[in-house]
Amino acid sequence: MIGVGRSNLLLCVFAVLAGAHLSYAHEHNEPQSELQPQKCSKLLTRKEWRTLTHSEKAEWVGAVKVRPSSSPSHVHCIADVEQCLASIRHERLSLTEDQTVLEGKRSLYDDFSYSHASMERSSHRTAYFLPWHRWFLHLFDASLRQSCGYSGPTPYWDWSRDHADLFNSPVFEDSAEYGLGGTGDCGSSPEADCVITTGAFAPSTGNFELAWPIPHRLRRNLTLITGWYAHERPQNSTLGPHFVRNSTQQTTGDFFSFQYAMTLMHNHVHNFVGGDLAGDCPKALPKEDCRDMGISFTPNEPLFWLHHAQLDRLWSEVRQLSTSLCSALV
Repeated sequence: MIGVGRSNLLLCVFAVLAGAHLSYAHEHNEPQSELQPQKCSKLLTRKEWRTLTHSEKAEWVGAVKVRPSSSPSHVHCIADVEQCLASIRHERLSLTEDQTVLEGKRSLYDDFSYSHASMERSSHRTAYFLPWHRWFLHLFDASLRQSCGYSGPTPYWDWSRDHADLFNSPVFEDSAEYGLGGTGDCGSSPEADCVITTGAFAPSTGNFELAWPIPHRLRRNLTLITGWYAHERPQNSTLGPHFVRNSTQQTTGDFFSFQYAMTLMHNHVHNFVGGDLAGDCPKALPKEDCRDMGISFTPNEPLFWLHHAQLDRLWSEVRQLSTSLCSALV
């Protein structure tokens, strides 16, 4: 169901994601010797989630989901909203050689999740992990701005500020307008699948339905101990300021030691949030399909983007501290 050939069409997926956002600094027929590095026309601001105003949070949430054309308090009908990433739906070709049209429609938001899953093996557990995710984050941010008119800062979640009490982090606010919501309902009934019940992405606040690996609602299961590993340490054991400081300041000149520390922090946040961010398959998906791509649709979770923006921010800080790390992978 999930394991299908995809190499050629995957290039097309990335071309579509990138094509609307990237412009050439020169004509195609310009001699190579005359090419000049493209300069940024405007530097974008990156801000920690808790420092955003309610309206800034609502604007980002709306760009991911459905952005009101007026202030949220004045939205009265569907005509008052503009479609954004999770609302812009389209037909898709299958990634098989016959390239048939799949039944139903997926959203532009789903495209990012699918692309991430398709690149699982080449962009994770390799030296490309940090630079690939920087590019991926850039494409997503550019899509918010170009497809949805988002003009606010790029948000990140500095979980080191919450490590002592992750459950009460400001990113889990329950506001239906600007909150990302809290943990899901994992135990009210045998059918409960950890679907979130609060925040702007809950089923009660609108149509935020995810396509991969099968259609489902956003799921989350906050926990410090997953029970997945022997001798497991709490997920916040690598997320405090001391560990972050050692990871960024004591690995000077050693990119792979630095990336290993970053991987620990990366994995622990994914596992703490659980559900979609942890690659936990929906209950309705057959167990034999819960592998390979089936566990790699982690960008289903909007927190994915805040988490990876934090990792990218830490990498930027390290590159400023160490010229050897900077030259290793810029």
